[in-house]
Amino acid sequence: MTLGRRLTGLMLLALLLLLLATATGAQDEDIATSDSSQLLAYACTFDSASGRAIARGALFTDEGQRLPTAEATTVVSQAGASAPLTPDLFSATDADPRPPLRLILVIDTTDTMPLAQVSSALITSFLPSLALEDEVALITVDSSTSDLTQYYVDKNALYNDHLFDLSVGSGDNVINDGILAAVSSMQPNSPERQAVVVITDSRPQVEQASADEIITRAQASKTQIFSIALHSQSGDPDNEALFAMATATRGYGYAYDGDKRSSEIEAGLNEIFSRLVGTLSAEIAVSVDVSNQTPDETGFIPLDISVTPNTSQIARTDRVSCPPPPVETSGTPALPPFTIAFANIVEGLNVRDALTVEAAVQPFDQLPPDARFVFLLDDEMSPESQEALFPFDPQQLAPGRHTLRAQMRDGAGNVLASTPTTNLFTQRALVLATASGSTDNLAGEVVIQTTGLPANMTTIDFRAALANNPTITYPIGSAPVVEGAAALTIPDISAEADRLFPPAEGQAQAGWTLQITAAAPSATAGDPPLGESATPLILNIAPRPAFSLQTLLTGPVLPIVSAVVLLGIDLLLLRQVRKARIRRTIAGADRRDLPAQLMCLTVSRGGAGRQTYMLTQKTTTLGRGSGNDIPLEDDANVSRQHGAILWRRGGWYFANRKDKVRTRVNGKQYRGLALVRLENPTDIEIGGYQIIFHATEQRQDLSDLVKTNL
Repeated sequence: MTLGRRLTGLMLLALLLLLLATATGAQDEDIATSDSSQLLAYACTFDSASGRAIARGALFTDEGQRLPTAEATTVVSQAGASAPLTPDLFSATDADPRPPLRLILVIDTTDTMPLAQVSSALITSFLPSLALEDEVALITVDSSTSDLTQYYVDKNALYNDHLFDLSVGSGDNVINDGILAAVSSMQPNSPERQAVVVITDSRPQVEQASADEIITRAQASKTQIFSIALHSQSGDPDNEALFAMATATRGYGYAYDGDKRSSEIEAGLNEIFSRLVGTLSAEIAVSVDVSNQTPDETGFIPLDISVTPNTSQIARTDRVSCPPPPVETSGTPALPPFTIAFANIVEGLNVRDALTVEAAVQPFDQLPPDARFVFLLDDEMSPESQEALFPFDPQQLAPGRHTLRAQMRDGAGNVLASTPTTNLFTQRALVLATASGSTDNLAGEVVIQTTGLPANMTTIDFRAALANNPTITYPIGSAPVVEGAAALTIPDISAEADRLFPPAEGQAQAGWTLQITAAAPSATAGDPPLGESATPLILNIAPRPAFSLQTLLTGPVLPIVSAVVLLGIDLLLLRQVRKARIRRTIAGADRRDLPAQLMCLTVSRGGAGRQTYMLTQKTTTLGRGSGNDIPLEDDANVSRQHGAILWRRGGWYFANRKDKVRTRVNGKQYRGLALVRLENPTDIEIGGYQIIFHATEQRQDLSDLVKTNL
């Protein structure tokens, strides 16, 4: 065989291998991710050699990969301090290799799962790539949840004991129960990084643990959730829910939705596991001089660590508690021997149902025999107990903000460890009903009421939505709380429904099915409502009576009808004149200069994404179209050319720019072409957007500017 033929054969063989690799390898478009960069500061220890505290954190990019500290700016400050630490007091480095971690695999074993491919990919791509000292345990889930296995340092032993012959279970999975069991086994204030890897190809079908409960438990122990959603032959996992759970716990989510053949699923899993190893390996270590920092009530120093990539303006921040420099006792450095933390509540938690608060101690295997626990609810101390448990019932407390902390004491009453003071919020469920008790075929006056309200509720705000589109709600009024009850009277429920939800042009209204909700606002800006409706009140509204010309034109009413018709013609002419004037006002700015005091528009949607615009021109347009000065995107209730903020005749005005648009200004709805004088401040609602017109110096705190039903 000639050299040329040999080279040709080798080239053909290489091309064939390349084609095979391309055909069998998972493509990037087959794998979706949660696409969220994260920082989790999970532990802090004191390094006696350097005399500094060492805070450790997981840090990765939107792609789930390492963010080198050289490509980011790190800032450290003591919680509550007015200024960050100077750069000479801390340094950030990449943790390579990272410290060992503790990990639990939660595997869905229902009959749709490709368990052979999962098991093969685990032993091929994932387990051998973990650090030797990493500890791994397993929970399997089908219609029930298995017990947690022991933690294995020898990953081959884990595979041989549990993964080699995974058996298929029957019934609907309880995957959320399995995740909850995993995060509940993790220890708060652990010196180790803790993670849960979830592998599933289906979504919860039966009642089980809620995502909120899982997230709270994971946040309390700083446990990251890494989710892997497999779209197999019969599997249809909920990517959005799994990604949300991963993001809320500062973990990361993956989803495979490529070729459904077994070999391709295994290739996709191998690729995901390869990426996941990189995500788990992305850590930093921050060395901090804490010699001049003051410990808080727990005896530790709370530090806020913030990392901003050089290519982004978005900072990732987390808080970690660091031990102070040890105090020498008889020549031996002494650090705080114990830490105590809450296991199932976190700062700012909104508690609606009774629960037993749990506290956990580290190191939990060295608990002194005379240890006692007390809880301080609103600074009122509970009796001492040998168990770190506390019953918390929001129905026995006034709704609103409460504080809770836990202490571990010895037999002499000395405090050995304390949690930080944690703020919790309690809510009451508002039960709505009509005064008549009827909810069907309603017309005319309707009274909506709620009773059994506590003394610190003063006002109830009511909102309405179409039952088939409950996410878009409109205020329908407020009612004062009098002797524990609030009642909102609507004079004509059909007219109110028609005002809020008019039929499309050319369509007759056959009635409405409305969903009514209510909330009791807190007197403190920024706090959650004191109460919310547990379930919406569903009202079936009768259509408005049809107009009958024949009835009006019979008998002695003819002169009245004629007068009404003539009056209507006059009003129509006046309306057309008014519309023409408004159009001219919008189109033509006068010569008056803008005032010395500039004004602003602050725009938000659903209470989030607040953005402030300075009014530096005489006409500022708003609408869904991209050509507007202020775009209000992705809202079908906003017109492309909806409204404008105008400087005319020495004053500020809002104008609707089209005949069929609707806008609320300070709670009053304006339909079609309209011109409204703006005062400081003014609340404007366009679709789901809330817009506040206000002076520039007021934009730091808008919570008390506008008192509306929004």
